Amino acid sequence: MHSQRGSGALLMVIIILLMGTVLLHATRRQLSDNLSLVSDERHYILEFTDAASALAWGERLTWRGTEEGWSCQRQPKYAWRACVLSHDRGRLLRGDSGSGTLSLYRWVSSLTGGRIRALPHGWLDYCPLPDRSQCDDPTS
Repeated sequence: MHSQRGSGALLMVIIILLMGTVLLHATRRQLSDNLSLVSDERHYILEFTDAASALAWGERLTWRGTEEGWSCQRQPKYAWRACVLSHDRGRLLRGDSGSGTLSLYRWVSSLTGGRIRALPHGWLDYCPLPDRSQCDDPTS
């Protein structure tokens, strides 16, 4: 009988440990990358719901006759901002949660007493005006 030294078994254990280490490193890296994607998605969802809430809140406000440019009202508790723009194509309501955040838009019509009414199918998630600079942040 030949005497065995066990070097083959030891080599196999070392290879398995190295493969496990590489696999763990790759998994940790993938998890780290996906965590930033989840964080970005969470941030987008929060901004979208805030903008949708601000838009719905703005539809229920009383608006004075809007002068040239945007006329804005703020809701301090939730940091919502609703703004109305009188435009030759109609009135445009914008909802967001502050400067530099996601904005949603809605075409609206005026009613008596400063109340507005949302037009059917008038909801937009982009600036509908031909001159996009008119949709720039109302406070800037």
